[in-house]
Amino acid sequence: MADIPGLIAGLAICPDVVTPAADKPMLHRAIANLVGIPSAERRAGNNPLWIAFREMGVPRFLGGLITLTEDNIMNLQVRPTRAVAHPAPILIMWKHKTVIIIAAYHHNARLKNANLDMRFFPVDLYDHFRISLYRHDEKIILWQVELPSQVNAKASFLKSIKPNSKEYKIIRDDKSWLPFRESTKTTIMSHNLMIMILNPFETDPDTGEFVIDPITGKMIPCEPDDHGLDEMQQTWFFKVIVDICQTPVAKKIVNQNRETMDTRKVWYELCKHYQNSMFSKVRSQEMLRYVHTNQLINLGHRGTNQSCITNFSETICQHQALQTDENKLSDQMCVDFLNN
Repeated sequence: MADIPGLIAGLAICPDVVTPAADKPMLHRAIANLVGIPSAERRAGNNPLWIAFREMGVPRFLGGLITLTEDNIMNLQVRPTRAVAHPAPILIMWKHKTVIIIAAYHHNARLKNANLDMRFFPVDLYDHFRISLYRHDEKIILWQVELPSQVNAKASFLKSIKPNSKEYKIIRDDKSWLPFRESTKTTIMSHNLMIMILNPFETDPDTGEFVIDPITGKMIPCEPDDHGLDEMQQTWFFKVIVDICQTPVAKKIVNQNRETMDTRKVWYELCKHYQNSMFSKVRSQEMLRYVHTNQLINLGHRGTNQSCITNFSETICQHQALQTDENKLSDQMCVDFLNN
């Protein structure tokens, strides 16, 4: 009995770019091994399936065969010529096996999440798919495309999400910024609205810095894929921001963006202020002083040692969250503080 999981695990993968020189033998070996037409008949030029392939311009596998639909293959015919007025018909079984090759390719490529090298596709795995998995009445779906079941599951899940503004945490004072930020990001993610707080300007993928328009000298705003949907989401989420931003500075930032209702810009300016504000700097220094000087034996902590250590670790995390990358404590320094 064939080891199907082992055969799938051992499937050969194509490189990112398949050259015609490598793609052509894939078609040759797939037809020879899986359809059962000997290579000698291809070379002799007298096999009707290969004649039809040549007439349709199908010299390769990835560059030809899998671009055909099931109807294309099932309607293959050899055109009559003066020399051969009545060419031999293409056996229906050859056509069916060729269709199954394409279906097996996409099925297993989806499992591997990559293009397969059909020169080494196991006959046992093909037979297993043909006998146990293939359904002739189901449409072949390209391996890069989500299956209908996946699409329907996602659509049902997203449809079931009903954003509720009451789930968002309110920020009433500056010291609540860090828990407010993390809580807001988590809630936004659960509502599938993460796009509402992404960077408002285009960023360089290499440096992560904002891209400057060489003509105007200004940062380039991000363009949403669906302007209508984006406008509806921003209108809803801007109302949420108005309700939850209760500190004087947060209210000021929100009011400055009421006309555009640009929630991305509001979030960007909130983060920029609270990361760089005087209060954040003082708070950061207080936390650093705490982790540097306090020791478990001298704290007078009344709870368990575990809760004290957990609180100590959380303080270090909050300090790190307020720092730029270059000013953060190293991992080893955090461990040293904890050990002390």
